Amino acid sequence: MRYGIGIGPDDAMIDGVKQPERGRRTIRHSAPLRAVHWLTVVLVGFLFVSNWLREASPHGTDIRKWWLQSHELAGLTVFALTLWRLGLAKAPGTGRLAQGGHAVFYAFLLILPIFGFLWAWFGASTRIAFWTLSASMPRNMFMVHVASMVHSHLVAYVFLALIAGHVLAVLWHILVRRDRLLSRML
Repeated sequence: MRYGIGIGPDDAMIDGVKQPERGRRTIRHSAPLRAVHWLTVVLVGFLFVSNWLREASPHGTDIRKWWLQSHELAGLTVFALTLWRLGLAKAPGTGRLAQGGHAVFYAFLLILPIFGFLWAWFGASTRIAFWTLSASMPRNMFMVHVASMVHSHLVAYVFLALIAGHVLAVLWHILVRRDRLLSRML
Protein backbone atom coordinates (compact mmCIF):
# COMPACT_ATOMS: atom_id res chain seq x y z
CA MET A 1 0.00 0.00 0.00
CA ARG A 2 1.27 3.44 -0.87
CA TYR A 3 0.14 5.08 2.37
CA GLY A 4 0.66 2.21 4.81
CA ILE A 5 -1.80 0.07 6.73
CA GLY A 6 -5.04 1.74 7.72
CA ILE A 7 -4.32 5.04 6.05
CA GLY A 8 -6.42 6.09 3.12
CA PRO A 9 -5.25 8.10 0.11
CA ASP A 10 -6.38 11.33 1.75
CA ASP A 11 -4.47 10.66 4.99
CA ALA A 12 -0.85 10.93 3.85
CA MET A 13 2.14 10.20 6.04
CA ILE A 14 4.94 12.78 5.92
CA ASP A 15 8.15 11.71 7.63
CA GLY A 16 6.14 9.30 9.75
CA VAL A 17 3.57 11.90 10.83
CA LYS A 18 -0.07 11.47 9.80
CA GLN A 19 -1.29 14.57 7.96
CA PRO A 20 -4.88 15.82 7.93
CA GLU A 21 -7.33 14.70 5.27
CA ARG A 22 -7.91 16.98 2.33
CA GLY A 23 -10.40 19.64 3.29
CA ARG A 24 -9.30 19.63 6.93
CA ARG A 25 -7.28 22.40 8.48
CA THR A 26 -3.54 21.92 8.00
CA ILE A 27 -1.26 22.25 11.02
CA ARG A 28 0.71 25.48 10.59
CA HIS A 29 3.99 26.51 12.07
CA SER A 30 3.90 29.34 14.61
CA ALA A 31 3.98 32.92 13.33
CA PRO A 32 7.47 33.57 14.80
CA LEU A 33 8.84 30.42 13.14
CA ARG A 34 7.32 31.38 9.78
CA ALA A 35 8.66 34.93 10.09
CA VAL A 36 12.18 33.70 10.93
CA HIS A 37 12.05 31.23 8.04
CA TRP A 38 11.04 33.74 5.38
CA LEU A 39 13.31 36.50 6.70
CA THR A 40 16.19 34.00 6.60
CA VAL A 41 15.27 33.05 3.02
CA VAL A 42 15.37 36.71 1.96
CA LEU A 43 18.63 37.36 3.80
CA VAL A 44 20.35 34.26 2.39
CA GLY A 45 19.32 35.36 -1.10
CA PHE A 46 20.71 38.81 -0.34
CA LEU A 47 23.97 37.25 0.90
CA PHE A 48 24.58 35.53 -2.43
CA VAL A 49 23.58 38.61 -4.47
CA SER A 50 25.61 41.03 -2.33
CA ASN A 51 28.69 38.84 -2.67
CA TRP A 52 28.30 38.67 -6.47
CA LEU A 53 27.84 42.45 -6.64
CA ARG A 54 30.87 43.01 -4.40
CA GLU A 55 32.97 40.77 -6.64
CA ALA A 56 31.76 42.70 -9.70
CA SER A 57 32.67 46.08 -8.16
CA PRO A 58 36.10 47.60 -8.81
CA HIS A 59 38.70 46.98 -6.08
CA GLY A 60 39.25 49.82 -3.64
CA THR A 61 35.92 51.54 -4.33
CA ASP A 62 33.37 52.67 -1.78
CA ILE A 63 30.64 50.59 -3.44
CA ARG A 64 32.71 47.41 -3.08
CA LYS A 65 33.26 48.24 0.60
CA TRP A 66 29.53 48.96 1.03
CA TRP A 67 28.56 45.61 -0.51
CA LEU A 68 31.02 43.82 1.80
CA GLN A 69 29.66 45.61 4.87
CA SER A 70 26.07 44.86 3.82
CA HIS A 71 27.02 41.21 3.26
CA GLU A 72 28.63 41.00 6.70
CA LEU A 73 25.64 42.65 8.40
CA ALA A 74 23.21 40.27 6.69
CA GLY A 75 25.42 37.31 7.68
CA LEU A 76 25.46 38.39 11.32
CA THR A 77 21.68 38.84 11.19
CA VAL A 78 21.22 35.31 9.80
CA PHE A 79 23.48 34.01 12.58
CA ALA A 80 21.36 35.77 15.25
CA LEU A 81 18.08 34.62 13.67
CA THR A 82 19.34 31.04 13.57
CA LEU A 83 20.29 31.14 17.25
CA TRP A 84 16.83 32.55 18.03
CA ARG A 85 15.18 29.87 15.86
CA LEU A 86 16.98 27.14 17.77
CA GLY A 87 15.37 28.52 20.93
CA LEU A 88 11.83 28.27 19.52
CA ALA A 89 9.72 25.18 20.09
CA LYS A 90 10.06 22.28 17.67
CA ALA A 91 7.80 22.59 14.65
CA PRO A 92 4.55 20.60 15.00
CA GLY A 93 4.28 17.36 13.05
CA THR A 94 7.91 17.29 12.01
CA GLY A 95 9.28 13.81 11.38
CA ARG A 96 12.83 12.52 11.67
CA LEU A 97 13.79 13.17 8.04
CA ALA A 98 12.66 16.79 8.23
CA GLN A 99 14.34 17.24 11.63
CA GLY A 100 17.61 15.92 10.21
CA GLY A 101 17.38 18.20 7.19
CA HIS A 102 16.65 21.19 9.40
CA ALA A 103 19.59 20.34 11.68
CA VAL A 104 21.91 20.38 8.64
CA PHE A 105 20.44 23.74 7.56
CA TYR A 106 20.98 25.23 11.02
CA ALA A 107 24.56 23.95 11.08
CA PHE A 108 25.27 25.68 7.76
CA LEU A 109 23.51 28.87 8.86
CA LEU A 110 25.87 28.98 11.86
CA ILE A 111 29.09 27.74 10.23
CA LEU A 112 29.00 30.19 7.31
CA PRO A 113 28.98 33.39 9.42
CA ILE A 114 31.47 31.94 11.92
CA PHE A 115 33.99 31.31 9.15
CA GLY A 116 33.21 34.68 7.57
CA PHE A 117 33.99 36.31 10.91
CA LEU A 118 37.22 34.28 11.26
CA TRP A 119 38.22 35.26 7.73
CA ALA A 120 37.93 38.95 8.63
CA TRP A 121 39.45 38.54 12.09
CA PHE A 122 42.56 36.63 10.98
CA GLY A 123 42.88 38.95 7.99
CA ALA A 124 43.55 41.70 10.54
CA SER A 125 40.37 43.51 9.57
CA THR A 126 39.47 46.35 11.89
CA ARG A 127 35.81 46.33 10.85
CA ILE A 128 33.09 43.72 10.44
CA ALA A 129 29.85 44.99 8.96
CA PHE A 130 29.50 48.50 10.36
CA TRP A 131 31.29 47.80 13.65
CA THR A 132 34.89 48.47 14.55
CA LEU A 133 36.62 45.52 16.20
CA SER A 134 38.29 46.49 19.45
CA ALA A 135 41.12 43.99 19.01
CA SER A 136 41.73 42.10 15.84
CA MET A 137 44.08 39.15 15.63
CA PRO A 138 47.50 39.55 14.06
CA ARG A 139 47.31 38.73 10.36
CA ASN A 140 47.54 34.96 9.86
CA MET A 141 47.48 34.15 6.15
CA PHE A 142 47.09 30.40 6.73
CA MET A 143 43.93 30.97 8.79
CA VAL A 144 42.72 33.58 6.28
CA HIS A 145 43.09 30.95 3.54
CA VAL A 146 41.35 28.21 5.57
CA ALA A 147 38.46 30.48 6.63
CA SER A 148 38.14 31.84 3.09
CA MET A 149 38.01 28.37 1.54
CA VAL A 150 35.47 27.10 4.06
CA HIS A 151 33.26 30.21 3.89
CA SER A 152 33.43 31.01 0.18
CA HIS A 153 33.86 27.66 -1.47
CA LEU A 154 33.30 24.51 0.53
CA VAL A 155 30.38 25.50 2.73
CA ALA A 156 28.76 28.05 0.39
CA TYR A 157 28.54 25.66 -2.57
CA VAL A 158 27.36 22.75 -0.44
CA PHE A 159 24.80 25.12 1.09
CA LEU A 160 23.54 26.02 -2.40
CA ALA A 161 23.08 22.30 -3.11
CA LEU A 162 21.24 21.92 0.21
CA ILE A 163 18.93 24.82 -0.70
CA ALA A 164 18.24 23.22 -4.10
CA GLY A 165 17.43 19.92 -2.37
CA HIS A 166 15.08 21.73 0.03
CA VAL A 167 13.24 23.42 -2.85
CA LEU A 168 13.01 20.10 -4.72
CA ALA A 169 11.57 18.42 -1.60
CA VAL A 170 8.93 21.16 -1.32
CA LEU A 171 8.08 20.77 -5.02
CA TRP A 172 7.80 16.99 -4.53
CA HIS A 173 5.33 17.56 -1.69
CA ILE A 174 3.34 20.03 -3.82
CA LEU A 175 3.34 18.18 -7.15
CA VAL A 176 3.59 14.50 -6.20
CA ARG A 177 2.34 14.11 -2.64
CA ARG A 178 -0.18 16.96 -2.89
CA ASP A 179 -0.21 17.09 0.88
CA ARG A 180 -0.24 20.88 1.26
CA LEU A 181 3.03 20.87 3.16
CA LEU A 182 3.85 24.36 1.89
CA SER A 183 0.71 25.78 3.51
CA ARG A 184 2.28 25.02 6.90
CA MET A 185 4.93 27.66 6.21
CA LEU A 186 2.66 30.31 4.63
